[in-house]
Amino acid sequence: MRYRLGVDVGGTFTDLVLYDVETNEIELTKTPSTPANQAEGVTTGIGMLIDRLGVPPAEIGFFIHGTTVATNTLLERKGAQTALVVTEGFRDVLQVGRQDRPDLYDWRIPRTEPLVPRRLRFEVGERVLYTGEVRMPLRAGDVDSVVERLKETGVEAVAVCLLHSYANPEHETAVGRALRDALPGVAVSLSHEILPEFKEFERMSTTVINSYVSPVIGRYVTNLKAGIADAGIGSELYIMQSNGGTMRAASAVERPVHTILSGPAAGVIGSVAIAKRAGQQNTISVDMGGTSFDVTLSYEGEVRQTRESEIERLPIKVPMVDIHTLGAGGGSIAWIDPGGALRVGPKSAGADPGPACYGRGGKEATVTDANLVLGRLNPERFLGGRMELDVDRAREAIGERVAGPLGLGVEECAEGIVRVVNASMIKGIRVVSVAKGYDPRDFCLVAFGGAGPVHSAELAEELDIPRVLVPVAPGVTSAMGLLMADLRHDFVRTVLRSGDELTHEELGTRFSEMEGEALARMRQEGVDAGSVTLVRLADVRYAGQGYELEVTVPSGALGEAEMRGVESRFHEAHRQMYGYATLDRPIEAVNLRVTALTTLPQPDLAPAQLNGRRNPHEARESDRQAYFRGRLVHTSIYNRSLLRPGDVVDGPAIIEQEDSTTVVWEGQTSTVDAYSNLLLERAAS
Repeated sequence: MRYRLGVDVGGTFTDLVLYDVETNEIELTKTPSTPANQAEGVTTGIGMLIDRLGVPPAEIGFFIHGTTVATNTLLERKGAQTALVVTEGFRDVLQVGRQDRPDLYDWRIPRTEPLVPRRLRFEVGERVLYTGEVRMPLRAGDVDSVVERLKETGVEAVAVCLLHSYANPEHETAVGRALRDALPGVAVSLSHEILPEFKEFERMSTTVINSYVSPVIGRYVTNLKAGIADAGIGSELYIMQSNGGTMRAASAVERPVHTILSGPAAGVIGSVAIAKRAGQQNTISVDMGGTSFDVTLSYEGEVRQTRESEIERLPIKVPMVDIHTLGAGGGSIAWIDPGGALRVGPKSAGADPGPACYGRGGKEATVTDANLVLGRLNPERFLGGRMELDVDRAREAIGERVAGPLGLGVEECAEGIVRVVNASMIKGIRVVSVAKGYDPRDFCLVAFGGAGPVHSAELAEELDIPRVLVPVAPGVTSAMGLLMADLRHDFVRTVLRSGDELTHEELGTRFSEMEGEALARMRQEGVDAGSVTLVRLADVRYAGQGYELEVTVPSGALGEAEMRGVESRFHEAHRQMYGYATLDRPIEAVNLRVTALTTLPQPDLAPAQLNGRRNPHEARESDRQAYFRGRLVHTSIYNRSLLRPGDVVDGPAIIEQEDSTTVVWEGQTSTVDAYSNLLLERAAS
């Protein structure tokens, strides 16, 4: 098949990238998202792209999708009515959670309401020990009683989380079988299939979230597959995972909890890959779309992962790209708090009605309205001219909602809105850098998303970041990242054994079992075992510690030398993380992990021949007045599609393209590199 298609759904726009494998050409488009039914926006965008390019739909042989359906379902609490089955005596674990609080000294902070109310939590008599030994057999009568009560509730999904089922899933499997036989239309999630790992509360929360979003994801995937089939696309549907890998839609329906950060993860994969090819190994990626601002730090080209995360204070314990998200996007609404201070976000105007300047009935003043009033956006060139922005509506919204109450001018308030949202984003960048021991001055800021390049130069100035990289298609970098991801699945098993007890023979046997499971999953994905790369990892800690560090384990046969190597790597990792290592203290293996990877064909971003430092007069299309630091400045306007590698643009300048706008401030230059990225730096004195 000739074409590969990546589609990413954002809060405001749906982005599409079509890659021609034969010619290595890339085509892109954006279309407004349809929050009521995201599948409609996706199929609309596909139709636009196919019609515009005359591409035979049957020639699209690979279709991958980044979606926010699971995320929005969780945030908006619009998931399925879900029940929970637990071991007798553990009905309230989901409610009680852990003893920690978001603010240690504020005992009045209310806890997040569980996704499953107490009336839908059911107990069964059984007991398995952490060693896997059965202390109390499963009471069949309890299972039958729970099944009958569930029939009366009309629930759409059931989560099953029995104590220590990660060590021995026999009882949990039996409960799941009974539920699936008696409730054929109900989605059943078993904790040992979703997260076979110790820590009861986190495992239970993750399994419940999987059940809660499963029916919604199932309906969405069914509608989307029908839509692409109607369009004539014969490809399987692939979904982006939160860990930066891809999986087939069928796997996403079974384990939708792995898609919680589907879209943002694709943006990180794309931005890091683009930056590495441009020679930038240390990056801070910032994705500013219509609704949110996602920031991620990558050191020495490594996409950072986290095993534990939270959304709305609900724990999710699955591998995810480590992303810090703020409610700061182009659609973020400006408002006045009770104390008379200007605030921006986290509430967003979204895609419908959108910012006031969209002319779709929006009345609130947003960041996009502010940038339009300041002259940083071209009202006639938005989305390549396919969408016209209304400056008068933007001025009216800012005047009524912000300038009037504050007694200030419209332009002054527009700049205030931008400064306030920038301050929020700077704080987010500090969270992933300074707060974790990294100096932002040692990094390159990679700016993407429709609004990212509008703000990136000012963010870099504030943080003293020396260089900003704007990819060739910043507005659709997340969709591009979908086409740069590997097929990936992660597997985990809890062992909880001291280093003295866990022999190299047992460790090798356990890893072999997990690798067999990984290869079987890849075969289900249609992948030949010979093309799969298996990576072994272990979570290790000193005896008595509550948290673990992840270290690599060699592939193949394991002997005493390999075991000593694992211990040595743990001591070194502990020294790097905490500043010390205790070599004579016993260590403990907690979890074993296997990651299965298969590389998929990716766009070849080959470097072009540099044209030299010439004056890019051909790309300069016009001039206009724009506000910078409280004054109108005569600003050059460039068409990015006409810029060539080696071209240098001196600020103040605005570089426009179909999917985004890049603002170059006074005292800065923008150079087009060999990969057609824009590199913004301080101008030489």
